[in-house]
Amino acid sequence: MSSFLLLQNLVYPSDELSLTMIVLEEWSLTYVEGLDSKKYLQSQLTIDMNLLPKTHHTLCAHCDFNGKVSSTMHLFHYEKGYGYIQRKSISKIQVKEIQKYSVFSKIKIHELSDVCLIGFAGLNVRSFLLNFFIKIPDKNCSVIHESNKTILWYGEPSERFLLVLSLSDFLILKRKINKNIFFNNSKQWLLLDIEAGFPIIDEICSKKFTPQAINLDKLKAISFKKGCYYGQETIARIFFKKINKHFLCFLISKGNILPKIGSFIETQIHDKWCKIGFLLSIVHVKFEEIYIQVVLRKSVDVKNLFRVYGFKNIFLIKKG
Repeated sequence: MSSFLLLQNLVYPSDELSLTMIVLEEWSLTYVEGLDSKKYLQSQLTIDMNLLPKTHHTLCAHCDFNGKVSSTMHLFHYEKGYGYIQRKSISKIQVKEIQKYSVFSKIKIHELSDVCLIGFAGLNVRSFLLNFFIKIPDKNCSVIHESNKTILWYGEPSERFLLVLSLSDFLILKRKINKNIFFNNSKQWLLLDIEAGFPIIDEICSKKFTPQAINLDKLKAISFKKGCYYGQETIARIFFKKINKHFLCFLISKGNILPKIGSFIETQIHDKWCKIGFLLSIVHVKFEEIYIQVVLRKSVDVKNLFRVYGFKNIFLIKKG
């Protein structure tokens, strides 16, 4: 008989995480199908679709004409086309945007409402999943499809897995679990993404940053060799002229604050607090720790003290 231990919304960093099942209610899956799906996505997304093997998923972005990121997603081959996982807050808007010029293409793009996105992470997670699946993905094959189920492997900040399941398959899996496992919500997966350095783009921060400002170049989520795509001219100019002025990082502090996403980040310079960046995401960790993902200007001294505008809590840059 399965035994799920509720964490009462407590979130833990990757190096302290026990075996945990995570319901990803803050993420969604979009499905792209049709004869022109590959060609169409090639003209829309920042990666080269020709280089995406069926055995792997990749981080990429959908940008507007000005080269600002509308959404970030993890893209992979799915069923008869492609699937990508992105933040639910931006999903419907992003799907509407990417559909704009699809009228003359043989393609269908829609958010799937009949799937469950479930994360597994923590101590001995691989050996645990091997009790239920014949094969588990790894670095050399980061996507596996098995009996209408899809498993994605993530290596950062520690080994973890994302399962795409039907509701019935999810319920069957839950019934099969016969050992203690912690159960948590999306905030736990959000923290793991922040630790991994994946930019979190919700609706409030959509179309505010170029890909380089949120480290997508360092994460190999941009192709500078393929043909034209949305925002390509601006993105290429920033790359070749080396004029990116921002970077993504995360800060830590103590306390309990609830700032709005998109709030200004300030730093202390000569006894004055100056605006230096923006807040992308926040997670309260364990009992009194705060992790925030931010975009800062490159000119900032990483040894500085930081705070969220309107709050007194002092943050420091988390060093890897």
